[in-house]
Amino acid sequence: MHKKVLLLLAAALCLASLATAQQELSTYLMPSVWQANRLNPAFFPEHKLSVSLPGVYTNLLLTGLKYNEIVSKDANGNRVLDIDKGISMLDPDNLIRENTEIETLRLGLRLGKLSISAGHAVRFNAFLNYPKTLPQLIWQGNAQFIGQEVAFGPDLQLFGFSETSLGIAFDVTKKLTIGGRAKFLSGLGDMSTSRNDLRLYTDEESYQLRLNADFQADITGSIEYEGFSEPALNYEFGQFAFNQIFTSNTGMAWDFGAVWRGEKLELAASVLDLGAINWKENARFYRLQGEYEYRGLDVAQSILNDSTNTGSVLDSLENIYNVTEGVAEYSTQLSPRWYFSAGYQLTKKLRLGGVFYSEQYRGQSFPALAFSATAQVVPWWSVGGSYGWRNQRFDNIGAHTALKLGPVQFVAATDNLVSLLLQKSSNSANMRLGLNLLLGKR
Repeated sequence: MHKKVLLLLAAALCLASLATAQQELSTYLMPSVWQANRLNPAFFPEHKLSVSLPGVYTNLLLTGLKYNEIVSKDANGNRVLDIDKGISMLDPDNLIRENTEIETLRLGLRLGKLSISAGHAVRFNAFLNYPKTLPQLIWQGNAQFIGQEVAFGPDLQLFGFSETSLGIAFDVTKKLTIGGRAKFLSGLGDMSTSRNDLRLYTDEESYQLRLNADFQADITGSIEYEGFSEPALNYEFGQFAFNQIFTSNTGMAWDFGAVWRGEKLELAASVLDLGAINWKENARFYRLQGEYEYRGLDVAQSILNDSTNTGSVLDSLENIYNVTEGVAEYSTQLSPRWYFSAGYQLTKKLRLGGVFYSEQYRGQSFPALAFSATAQVVPWWSVGGSYGWRNQRFDNIGAHTALKLGPVQFVAATDNLVSLLLQKSSNSANMRLGLNLLLGKR
């Protein structure tokens, strides 16, 4: 297989693995379902015992590109990927973000004014912020930047962890409930950049390349580096075994929440994921620092050229760009999330609501806002819709439903229904699916 195809396939697989912002809004607008307890520890169903069976939540954000805009059909009906068109559509800075949460089990028990919860989940997070110049250099080469110094360093964080939690909620008064949750974290693996300054200058007379670098990647898990020509990724990100629930990569995080319920009005607020993971198990770093020079034109593009002796190019790069390897422990901060909501019971069967969300992650802000209406169609089935602003877009139409048959309750929610139906025309999507057992209604 040609080198270009191999490299493009590797890039596509990388993007697919990144295909988990955490702006979950619809679930917060359903405070009576057990899954809402994940977003506010003061939310509890009106049952003595609540059991959440395995469920999943996933959220994808991809800026700059849409599948239908860069893939078309040729005269023979074959799908063709237009890389140059895709690059032309990119913003100066572009973001790929994904969060996936697999909840294995969650228990809730009401004891008078006191409620206790315990649970376990596995969470995977991916963040890639890259400048447009990075794919320009890789695919189109550096000839377009002659006489310029261009920055192309990406900011990356890819990690997974196991979360075991214990929470309590207490009815301070008949109207006010407060809650808190402690979460023990066990890191499964991480790859992140703690420094990402890479700048390339191409001399307009001699075509000499000068790289100014202050770049460092911190890694744990089965990711090995044997030089530019022999990278090896043995860690199957997203795969989980129960013997990985507890590792030496440990940390703690905390959630806090409160709910005030009036006759018709309900106000709620929560803050989640106040904590960090300390990476110790096989933790190491790879650093590229200093100023390096190399004579030649279109080095990045020549790597993709089938006629090029790829080995000699990589050997030259490796000899010039000396990567320093070391062993060092480090920590990863979780991204704190804030929720503020209001709900109003307009009629016996119709509830109106609104929620504001905010998150700060790796120097970027991710706010969101949504309004909803939920109808209790029959005592055992509710259905609702929402309209929201998220990812700097105003076209987010969501839907949520809760169906209860006997003690079994099925929950489904999404903040962007259109993206689930038309995935190739969208750059963001999210969904939560859950199944509960609710016993002993108070």
